[in-house]
Amino acid sequence: MRFIFFVLIAFPSFLFAQKKEYKIVKIDTPPTIDGIITDEYWGSVQSANNFISYTPVSGEPISNNFNTEWKAVYDNQAIYFAVYMYDKNADSIMTQYCKRDNIYGSNNDFVTLLINPYADGQTDFSFSLTPYSIQEDEKIGQDYQDKNWDMVWQAEATISENGWFAEFKIPYSAIRFPKKDIQDWSFNIKRHIRRIRSTFSWNELDLTRNDISNQAGIIKGLSDIEPPLRLSFSPYVSAYVTDFENETDFAVNGGVDLKYGINESFTLDMTLIPDFGQVGFDNQVLNLSPFEVQYDEKRPFFTEGTELYNKSGLFYSRRISDNLLNASKISGKTKKNLGVGVLNAITNESENNPLSNYNIITLDQSIHSNSYVSLTNTNVIRTNDEWANVTGLNSSLKNKSNKFQLSSTFNLSNVHEDSLTTTGFASNINFSKIAGRFQFYLGNNIESDTYDPNDMGFLYNNNEVSSFGGISYKIDKPSSYFVEFKSFLNANIEYLYQPYLFSNIEIEAKQVSTFTNYLTWVLSADIVPVEEKDFFESRTGIDDVFIRSESYKVRTYFSSDYRKTIAIDLSLSGGKAPLYDEETYSFRLSPRIRLSDKLFMYYVFSTKTVDNATGYISTFNETPIYSIRKEQFFTNVLSAEYVLNNKMSFDLKFRHHWQQVENYSFHELDSQGYLKQSTYNDNENVNFNAWNIDLNFSYWFAPGSELTVVWKNGILNEGNRIYTYYTDNLEALLEQAQENSLSLRLRYYLDYQNLKKK
Repeated sequence: MRFIFFVLIAFPSFLFAQKKEYKIVKIDTPPTIDGIITDEYWGSVQSANNFISYTPVSGEPISNNFNTEWKAVYDNQAIYFAVYMYDKNADSIMTQYCKRDNIYGSNNDFVTLLINPYADGQTDFSFSLTPYSIQEDEKIGQDYQDKNWDMVWQAEATISENGWFAEFKIPYSAIRFPKKDIQDWSFNIKRHIRRIRSTFSWNELDLTRNDISNQAGIIKGLSDIEPPLRLSFSPYVSAYVTDFENETDFAVNGGVDLKYGINESFTLDMTLIPDFGQVGFDNQVLNLSPFEVQYDEKRPFFTEGTELYNKSGLFYSRRISDNLLNASKISGKTKKNLGVGVLNAITNESENNPLSNYNIITLDQSIHSNSYVSLTNTNVIRTNDEWANVTGLNSSLKNKSNKFQLSSTFNLSNVHEDSLTTTGFASNINFSKIAGRFQFYLGNNIESDTYDPNDMGFLYNNNEVSSFGGISYKIDKPSSYFVEFKSFLNANIEYLYQPYLFSNIEIEAKQVSTFTNYLTWVLSADIVPVEEKDFFESRTGIDDVFIRSESYKVRTYFSSDYRKTIAIDLSLSGGKAPLYDEETYSFRLSPRIRLSDKLFMYYVFSTKTVDNATGYISTFNETPIYSIRKEQFFTNVLSAEYVLNNKMSFDLKFRHHWQQVENYSFHELDSQGYLKQSTYNDNENVNFNAWNIDLNFSYWFAPGSELTVVWKNGILNEGNRIYTYYTDNLEALLEQAQENSLSLRLRYYLDYQNLKKK
């Protein structure tokens, strides 16, 4: 108890930084949102200025060449902003058409509003705009960025000889705020000037800290505003034509997404008969490891607003199949800063899976604006009398200056299968210095041999104990050589949990340097100084331990200035593992070209060869068979984006991944875990191809409403013939059956507030 008392006292959070204040006024007639800031309306409104640099150096006043100021007013429906971004060389303002929500990946100047109505230092609503009036919105927390968060709001920008100017209308239906007579909102504005690679903010931000929300200013005096009824519907209809092996299928689907504000703090999201047919393809690879491959979630319902559920690390939404009947989620925050999230999904019975219900509940209590304690429970119930339940308690406690952090996690799993319930646990504790030029971390992680969160979460393997630590250094001001310089040294040692046996130790060193010409150079080294005991490679249990060699790898990476019309990324790496004379070589080249303000494309070629690689290949008479082999892959990716305007765009992604395993010899394990010759001699060579093309057209024809047309082409093939030449493999691949699909999807956004006015 004394220790707990000490922690709670030692890790409160108060902020000493100066917070700017802006006194806002209420209006009767709202401004026209057209990007033309007229003195007739905005001239008498108080302005705020004196922006401060944030990156690449923090704390310096903005140059007179880039004077920036903003104004704000509000009424009963929305809060409005006018932002003046002066530029004495306005013809040099960087502009590029890009897709909505892709501003940070483009060559654009842009401005970002950061709004936190609860002023609790936890979550900012972010709204960004480019000079071409392209929008991006996201939710930003201390440990996450939810770029899939989408709201309906208005903003327009104009460019003149004096700079560029923007107007925003953020309706109250797009954000959450408390029900109070008088409110003070946390607020900041960031201006990004691309050609000088610099960011400036209204309230000063410290580059060495990651708690952006805690460093915001305050908008004071919002009074007598009522949280509106937040109710919107997004009905959709979709049509598909699919052709595979000369069989053509037609399908028409329909459904609806609903968003309902239960009160000023909580929101219900529901999807009925969802349609994920236009979701992009996975980057599939040949998996040679004993563990499954983790793929990114791309389905909108499971990517937007799920940061609260992901806080525990127990939620891997890809466990919920596409065979979804319905799903709903409720999330929000009480007046006591208790975040609550509930998600429930039901998947239909299929050939391989019974009817299943997936549920996750999270309670997340904020402490003094920069710390939290979170409790999460996941539960899966299936109609075949199987169930799984996992509970996690995790916390992050920071001191008052936000320099030190103590994080901890304890998870308990219960899995019921074949009339047997198995219980396991996992724990993690990590103490770190998270601000300043010098930073460090030190921690320990334990996963018992019976811990299993994988019915709704993701874990590569359990039965592991690891201790880890690292130090890092970064410059906080540009020098005569470097705009940015970071260096890292990390170490990790692993043991088996049961029985407690040494597994491996790994040391990594890395430095990242960005020179004054914005060429970035990365150099890293990875060392495994002693032989590793791999208890999982055999797939038969820990008795068949496989000895891996000590190894040494080095990688260098170069990235040129992305502001240029043509930029190039280049990576080279090599490694050596002496036990079986294993050698590794890899190469990656990625040119990027901006052909115009509307057309951008990049290409990626990557290859890796591991000669004399070792690992499991098959099982014969219940004996694991290993091989010494050549592993090689080639990946080609072409992406292009053509944006007609801020509402219509085309984008193309082509990917071909070719991977081969050519076995030299077959082996079994001796009593020590080393390879010995085997008489096994089957053809276990592997030739794997994954070919995908996605061509998309998107048209945002009304606020929140989108028409999309998608063409997909795919080939997935695996055989045992080894090809020497890429062209021979490609010719054989294109003779395989291809799946082609063409789909059209129309989604229309209906807001109750707008319907009520009609």
